[in-house]
Amino acid sequence: MDWIQFLQALMALVFVLGLLFLTTWGIKYIEQKSRFLKKINKKDRLNIVEIKRIDTKNMLVLIQRDDTQHLILVGQNSQVIETNIPLKEEGKINEK
Repeated sequence: MDWIQFLQALMALVFVLGLLFLTTWGIKYIEQKSRFLKKINKKDRLNIVEIKRIDTKNMLVLIQRDDTQHLILVGQNSQVIETNIPLKEEGKINEK
C-alpha cells in the first residue's frame, strides 16, 4: 500500500468520525433545547422540598404539591406523618 492510499483511508476515517461527532452534538443540542422549552412552558406540580435522614433505613421527606406540603416517613414502614401543611410566605411569621 503506498502513501496515497494510506492518506485516503485516513481522510475517510477522519470524515466518518467528524460525522459521528456532529450527529451526537446535534442530538444533545436538540435535547437540551427541548428540555429548556418544556421547563418554561410547564410548571411542576410536585417538588421535593427537603429530605432528612433519621437513620440508615428511614428518612423524612417534605413534598410540595401545588400549594400544600406533605411530610412522609419513608422506610420499612412508610407512612404519611402530616398532610395539607399550608405554604408560608417567606419573611412573614404567623402570629396567634
